[in-house]
Amino acid sequence: MFTRRNLIRLILFVAFALLALGVAPEPWRAGRVLLPALSPLLNLGGAVAAFAFGLLNLLALPLLILPLFKGRFFCWRICPMGFAAETVSRLNKRNAGLVRRVPFLGKGLALVILGSAAAGYPALIWADPLCLFNGFFSAWRAPFTWVSAATGLGFVLILLASLIAPNIWCHRLCPLGGLEEWLTQLAAKFRRTPIPAAPMPVFAENVRVGRRVFLGFAVGSVVGLAYGKAKAAVARAASFIRPPGAAGANFNALCARCGNCMKACPYGLIVPDLGASGIDGLFTPVLKFRSKNEGQEQFCFQDCTACTRVCPTGAIRPLPKEEKQQTAIGLARVDKKKCIAWEKGEYCVVCQEFCPYQAIIEVDHKNVKCPTVDEAKCRGCGACESQCPAQPIAIVVEGRNPQPRLTSPSPQLPH
Repeated sequence: MFTRRNLIRLILFVAFALLALGVAPEPWRAGRVLLPALSPLLNLGGAVAAFAFGLLNLLALPLLILPLFKGRFFCWRICPMGFAAETVSRLNKRNAGLVRRVPFLGKGLALVILGSAAAGYPALIWADPLCLFNGFFSAWRAPFTWVSAATGLGFVLILLASLIAPNIWCHRLCPLGGLEEWLTQLAAKFRRTPIPAAPMPVFAENVRVGRRVFLGFAVGSVVGLAYGKAKAAVARAASFIRPPGAAGANFNALCARCGNCMKACPYGLIVPDLGASGIDGLFTPVLKFRSKNEGQEQFCFQDCTACTRVCPTGAIRPLPKEEKQQTAIGLARVDKKKCIAWEKGEYCVVCQEFCPYQAIIEVDHKNVKCPTVDEAKCRGCGACESQCPAQPIAIVVEGRNPQPRLTSPSPQLPH
């Protein structure tokens, strides 16, 4: 039965989907950060882990206050992921009772996320429903490939689970719903607990709930600390390139896989990682230039900061244009065996002509000017790689993780 409540939820679903799709006029597209930023798990969890707070964090406060007075109002009236899961659940009324056999795992997941965030490495932050919803619609971008579609898998899996076991996501698995439930129960206990003293049964129940909360939070903290130590102990080759402004060793934990940065990139350079940054980095954003992305002849333009303005967790911090131009996301390397100048002795410094940071230097080799890279100036923007005429490409950008700040002359437009 299509009620007024469901009509309002449908309208909100469409509005949130259009926002995530980025079909708004250009000045409004940065607003796609608003939907995932509503979630306290993403917004405040990321801020606590990164120890970076700003005005954007205020967006998460309503969902911390609302349950104290209206219970899970957001879950049942507004949440677009919940609306989609509930709609699919109606298609299988035969299995409607299966959900009663499953414990409320979402409450535990919420505590693990918050506890690990307090330890600096928010585990499972990508399981937030607003992130999963946003990731699905952000996946629809040009060029559309099976790799770009990876950010939408969570949304699809939730719908499949809801079809098999109706309402299992909203009623049992959702970590944001779990947090809302904890806050709802907390408010209810304050309202019905006599003051100044509570009867023994109520007191005992409060102690049990307090133990569960403490245990869940403690487990999350241990997970976060263990993850941090594991990341510090395992040194990985910087074969992947992160977007400018990316956090350091805790990037994989901070990243919500919401797809905002990928959708925001006007050049289609940012794609989901399929393992280069480790198993814990699956589907996190990496840049792929021409040598690893066939047909891609764009580069990270020196004046573009689009991807740095839409991250809801602080995994990618906002960068002004001037700071972005001083941030080295990668380092170009010349393969002399492939280079036309080095290998064939023919004049070719196309890479130098297109480098906006004057990081390509000519050196004499057998009376021919050959290109080398000045590491102190190279930002890894990919301009050189995008235009290299050699086949296979002779100059390729590798990642620099973490990203250092460099100083050099102001960048120039390619010739």
